[in-house]
Amino acid sequence: MDGDPALLRQVALNLLANAVRHNHPGGTAVIATGTVGDRMFLEVSNTGDVVPPEEVPALFAPFHQGRERGSGFGLGLAVVRAISETHHGEIVATPRAGGGLTVRVLLPGRDGAAAGAG
Repeated sequence: MDGDPALLRQVALNLLANAVRHNHPGGTAVIATGTVGDRMFLEVSNTGDVVPPEEVPALFAPFHQGRERGSGFGLGLAVVRAISETHHGEIVATPRAGGGLTVRVLLPGRDGAAAGAG
């Protein structure tokens, strides 16, 4: 993947910060990386509150703070989405059974980036 290291680092930091901030005391946050076909992924899951599937799209809206008002500015996932799109990638969030969220950022591999870049 050819990309801006500082921006990609920000993606990882934002996902991790959200996983910790929106978790239960004593809960877990899990980070995974890997490849799917010609794409690479970074995935962060946590064990926070139950997130109804219909609320997931709103999590990516700027200034959306979820249920824990005052615990941030509500920009974390909006920034992650913008950086992912800038790198010709995508972001997918899936509620976890029993509570929490799994957020996966998929980015094109080196070969895939050439096809999507101008």
